[in-house]
Amino acid sequence: MVIIQPVGETSMADTRTALHTWVDTSPHTVRLIRVAPNVDIEVLDWGGTGEPLVFLAGFGNTAHIFDGFAPQFTDGHHVLGITRRGFGASSEPTSGYDSQTLARDITIVMDSLHIQRASFVAHSFGGSELNYLATHSSAERVDRLIYLEAALDFAQLYSDTAWVNGPFPHPPRPSYHLPVIEAQTLYSGRSAGSGYPEADVRAILKLNSRGDSIVGARIVDSAAQRLMRDTESAQFTRIRAPVLAIYGSPTTAAEKYPWWNELDSAGQRQADVRFEVERAILGRQHERVKHEVQGARVIEIPGGRHYVFLNEGPEVVHEMRVFLALPES
Repeated sequence: MVIIQPVGETSMADTRTALHTWVDTSPHTVRLIRVAPNVDIEVLDWGGTGEPLVFLAGFGNTAHIFDGFAPQFTDGHHVLGITRRGFGASSEPTSGYDSQTLARDITIVMDSLHIQRASFVAHSFGGSELNYLATHSSAERVDRLIYLEAALDFAQLYSDTAWVNGPFPHPPRPSYHLPVIEAQTLYSGRSAGSGYPEADVRAILKLNSRGDSIVGARIVDSAAQRLMRDTESAQFTRIRAPVLAIYGSPTTAAEKYPWWNELDSAGQRQADVRFEVERAILGRQHERVKHEVQGARVIEIPGGRHYVFLNEGPEVVHEMRVFLALPES
């Protein structure tokens, strides 16, 4: 999840410049597709030729998180991204955050675009939607599945108090000041990985009327609680589509949190404790996938962090290309 935190101050002149001259340079078109009465879903289309490859964002992100990553696959695929309901430019209904409805939104988008069958790439919470699609859709709809730090049983995670209850380490607030968008982009990049797209920051932020401070995120109220409550348990043993699961595998808190050296001794101890909690819980999840998903190709990248496609991009691209080029079984 992206953490929204005010990280700098700005003058009005700087804010106007930041807000009015920025252009999204990612080579996609953007459209809204109606999936239910008064519910529209944002779809990014990077173009390309070949079989469809659909990207699903994690919780707290929009499809724009893939702005710098997804275009690398247009040479062999028609590449698209979907922003789930309640986030970014998609509609914010008060209901429909259960796994079944979120998966149905995806299939309705596919139908609207006349896509019968697609391969999917999911990051983080997007894996919960992928789990549901994989076990409730026919083979004619789901081709290959790529999980980027996403092959997890999110219902199990959310029922684990050790996982849900923090504290969660975050980068310290810096001493310098930047315009608000630049500050949040830098902060998100430090939290998640290099090349964090400014477009995703802009898609999830709510600014005040002057545009000089963050007042919240463009996420429907109580979305976190609804998603945590209504996410179905993963049924890994029922997945029959070919699976690639990529995980980051940091070995120390300092690898997972590159700002670790900036923390005071109490903060470092807190980060060390949190790291060990997460490593134990995620280790058990990874073992489940290895043993329960038939024929899964599981890759653990040493030193990789949660946004593994940002901080270990070349390795992830390589592994995805190898997997996507495998002959049909």
